[in-house]
Amino acid sequence: APRTARDAPRVGAYMRASVCIPGISSASASVPRSVRGPRSEESPRGAHVPRASAMDQDPARFLGDAARSQQANAGTSQVWAEVTALSRLPGILDLGQGWPDFGADMTARQAASRALLDESDPKSNQYSMIPGRPELIAAISRYYRATGSADAVHADGGNVLVTSSGTEAVYATMQATLSPGDECVFLEPFFPWYISNCAIFGATPVAVRMRVSEATGQYDVDYEALERALASPKCKVLMHNSPHNPTGKVFTREENERIAAMCVEHDVMCIADEVYERCTFGGLDGDGGHGESDAFPRMMDSTRMADRTVTIGTASKLLALTGWRVGWITGPPAVVAGVKTMKSYTTFCAPTPLQLGVAAALNKIADDAEAEGVSAVTSDEAAAAMAENVRVLSLALTDAGLRVIRPDGGYFLVADVSDLGLTSVEYCKRLATEAKVASIPMVVFYDPGADGASAPDNFVRFAVCKKPETVRACAEAIRANPVRGE
Repeated sequence: APRTARDAPRVGAYMRASVCIPGISSASASVPRSVRGPRSEESPRGAHVPRASAMDQDPARFLGDAARSQQANAGTSQVWAEVTALSRLPGILDLGQGWPDFGADMTARQAASRALLDESDPKSNQYSMIPGRPELIAAISRYYRATGSADAVHADGGNVLVTSSGTEAVYATMQATLSPGDECVFLEPFFPWYISNCAIFGATPVAVRMRVSEATGQYDVDYEALERALASPKCKVLMHNSPHNPTGKVFTREENERIAAMCVEHDVMCIADEVYERCTFGGLDGDGGHGESDAFPRMMDSTRMADRTVTIGTASKLLALTGWRVGWITGPPAVVAGVKTMKSYTTFCAPTPLQLGVAAALNKIADDAEAEGVSAVTSDEAAAAMAENVRVLSLALTDAGLRVIRPDGGYFLVADVSDLGLTSVEYCKRLATEAKVASIPMVVFYDPGADGASAPDNFVRFAVCKKPETVRACAEAIRANPVRGE
């Protein structure tokens, strides 16, 4: 049976505690606490006696429970470290990590440069207020309202918060809403930070595995399994990622509505990680243009979702500025206020001149949308280049014996190496050493315990957010150096 709906959006125990106590308590009560050595002898009153053998002990004894818990999860991180280390070897073409090597927004860069050198505004290089510079708050609000979300985002920016990256936006939102014992549901494979954040905050991660459909050759959602997860009395948050990292799945408006109905019925909040929203391929025509009918659908615009959805955005993906670390959220004012409280204890504010640069770029996107009369999220120029990269790389991988899972958006392409007689880790290591192309094994995007099944070891992720010439060179190298099992 559905739970009783609350009168106000829910916030987590850590946010509630921090309103009263200016600090953040340990977030992982289930992890055994570290123990320092006993004192070597009873100390006289007022005398200082060192702890026994303190000089010989590992300084790691000072680490807290949350850090120890994350370090203990060494399997996945070890695989990631080994494979990404290969991408740094001389002569390697890097299709592993998802940073774009083209398309960094010029409007933002020029505006930030002016702000850095502007002597007329002494505040442009100092702290901004915790919610963000007013110029950026207004620009975020205008961007969303000009691209189809006028009903969900306030005109005055009152439900907008600037963060130091999309990563912090996810972290702080999960921190503000999840309490120990709460369940957080997400589709698998998933962005690895989701499950790590759950562990830090004492929440229970619930992964619902997507599988590749024999009929479509793309990832499909098991909606019955998803509803079972959302119907749990302990479920509080759904992480909804579209376009999806790493699969490239873009949820349709009908799929969003189906998921929205589940969230409403079971009173679940949604964190909509939609950072790749302007990188979709379905709306591109032969000339790289787009139509409103193919616009990306935001979850907050689904029926009855505006009051239970926090939307994540970032300049890293929207403007190809991954080094700037400027992100944001928009959502129900009560939840946004809770996230602001948690954010104030971490980064306090994003870099001020870079906020001003992002504001200029978002205003330009809004200007263009209004001039074209298209009140919707449409693909940008970079998306057209990435769609072509997908085509070029897909042909090369198919020629080399891999089965490609076609993406509809995002920065990545997934391929199945089953027919090569290799695991994903073996393939990635050999591709880096023999073809000089770096990629990522998908095992790092799975929870081995999800649905009682082990993580599949046959999928590999390639980043397509690279210059066309980089991807063409990779395609040629993959064809010239096909990797196969013995």
